[in-house]
Amino acid sequence: MLEFDNARIGFTHAYTWGAMPVARRGVFKPDCSYLVYPNTHSRVEACIRALFELGQREPVDTKRFTDFPQSGLTTNRKIEWAPGIEINVKANCWFVKNGLPIIPLLQPRKSALPEESLAFYATLGRQAFCNGDWVGARIEIVDISGADGVYASVIGHSDLIALPDSRVSQFVSTYLEAKKIVDKVRSERPRKPQKAPEPDLYDLPN
Repeated sequence: MLEFDNARIGFTHAYTWGAMPVARRGVFKPDCSYLVYPNTHSRVEACIRALFELGQREPVDTKRFTDFPQSGLTTNRKIEWAPGIEINVKANCWFVKNGLPIIPLLQPRKSALPEESLAFYATLGRQAFCNGDWVGARIEIVDISGADGVYASVIGHSDLIALPDSRVSQFVSTYLEAKKIVDKVRSERPRKPQKAPEPDLYDLPN
C-alpha cells in the first residue's frame, strides 16, 4: 500500500476493463485495437491487444452488466470484511458456457500472481458476484500479466485450488494489519501547508 502511496502510476486499466466485453466476442482483430482506444498508454494498449487476440482464439458471447440492469449485477461490488472495512471487487460482463454463466475477472498486473493469490482473488469474485440468482455462476480469471509480449490466458473456476475458510481469514487479517500500519504512517506525516487563497478582485485594497 505504501509503495504506491505517493507514486504517479501514469495510467489506469479502465480502458482494459472497458474493452473486455467487446474483445472477448472475437469481432475485432488484435491489430484493430488502436482504432477502438487511440492514444492509450503502451501497457494498456498491449493488454487490450492481448484481449482481442484471446477473443479471436476463444470467442464467447459476452453480455455487459450495464446492458442488462435487470440482471442485478453491477460492475463494482463491495464486500464488508470488518466494520468500516470494505473491499471493492470489479467485473463488467458475463457469458454462458456449457449451460453455466461465467463472470470473468481481469488480472492486469505485470507480475504473475502465485496460485494461492489467484485462488483468493477468485474467492473474492465468488463472494461478490456468485450469490442470490447468480449462486450457480462461475468465476474465471483472465490473466494478462507480463511486461513484454503480453498474452492473455484464461484460468477457469475448476483450475484453481479451493482455499479453506481459515486461509481466507489469514489473508483478511494480513490486510487489516497492513491497513493499520498504513493508516498510522499517513496520520504521522506532516501535512502539506495549504496555499493561501487567491485574493478576490473585490477584496483588493483601494
